[in-house]
Amino acid sequence: MKSTAVVQFPLVADIIQFNHASYGLSSLRAIEEGERLRREIESDPTVHLGAELTARLEVQTADVARALGIDQDRITLCTNATSAAAAIIASVPLSSNSVVVILDVEYSSIRRAWEIACAKAGASLISVSVPMPFESTTELMAELDAQIPGPVDYLQVSAITSSTAIELPMSELGNWAAQRGAQLIVDAAHGPGHIPLKPRQWGASAVFGTLHKWFPTLRPVGFLWLASEFDTLIRPAEVSLTWDSSSVVERFSWPGTFDPVPRLTVQTAIEQWADWESDGLIDGCKKLADLADHVMVDSGARWTSAPEFRPPRLRAFILDGANPLQVKDLLQAAEIRAWVGQGAQGECLLRLATHIYNDENDVDRVTHRIKEVLSR
Repeated sequence: MKSTAVVQFPLVADIIQFNHASYGLSSLRAIEEGERLRREIESDPTVHLGAELTARLEVQTADVARALGIDQDRITLCTNATSAAAAIIASVPLSSNSVVVILDVEYSSIRRAWEIACAKAGASLISVSVPMPFESTTELMAELDAQIPGPVDYLQVSAITSSTAIELPMSELGNWAAQRGAQLIVDAAHGPGHIPLKPRQWGASAVFGTLHKWFPTLRPVGFLWLASEFDTLIRPAEVSLTWDSSSVVERFSWPGTFDPVPRLTVQTAIEQWADWESDGLIDGCKKLADLADHVMVDSGARWTSAPEFRPPRLRAFILDGANPLQVKDLLQAAEIRAWVGQGAQGECLLRLATHIYNDENDVDRVTHRIKEVLSR
């Protein structure tokens, strides 16, 4: 796989890259398109950054909606997942009577944003622990019922958790939110280009995330999907010239002067991803992730979830007794790029994201290093 695929990226030779799930990785094809677009814009920015830009972004947004299989009139592009989340959290009404529920495996900046908003309003923020390894939807639902006996205003969850790489049971969480009268808000940073997005099936009021993690587009590119009840309520966190627009695309299209090139390369990136899928390369990534599952556990690591909750190309492992900083340093010295950090319960976590430039030798190299860590 690597011999033909690696040349599509500007990766340094000999680096083992398992961390595109953190920042994404632009392909050479997207980079070249971005350079062409940037030269075009700079040739006449008065025209290309004016009214023409909104029309071009509407085309890109429609392409994204078709690629993701979601309704075009409900989605907009934005800067990144953080900016989309900030818009939601700053816009929803909170009071001293409000109850917000969040899982302890949620992304740290999203948790912090809710903490700040709830503190300002005097609202209650309840964090519910997700058992690790995660093996049972029933157990999670029981924990939610036990900790939250009454009504809820907002439930914040991830379609795929970031550090623990768990594909959460979204339909069940959506049903629980509906039973409690809650608006479901979904962090889908690891969704596009990875798993299907089903906001209506989930019963979501808002879904936000990024495109640059799993598509090879330039960074940053975020997206925001809003159900009808949130359509006019959610406004960008920054007040710009289009803040009052009735069009959700236009509302988020001009956050002040910015670089629109990453958003304008989305179509190119999606087309390239589709080529990879038709060539069987995406399926190859899934098989490689399954291989990593087995050899990592044979090396002494533990899974973070049962098989049915493992995302196709993102896997995380618990390294019992290991120090995250030491593991990170060891992998870095071996030219292996992977996410290593501390979980909600203090455990050491290693996360691997497989891409078309990875192969079995890459898995062997990271496994060898982890075996070395766990044998100490």
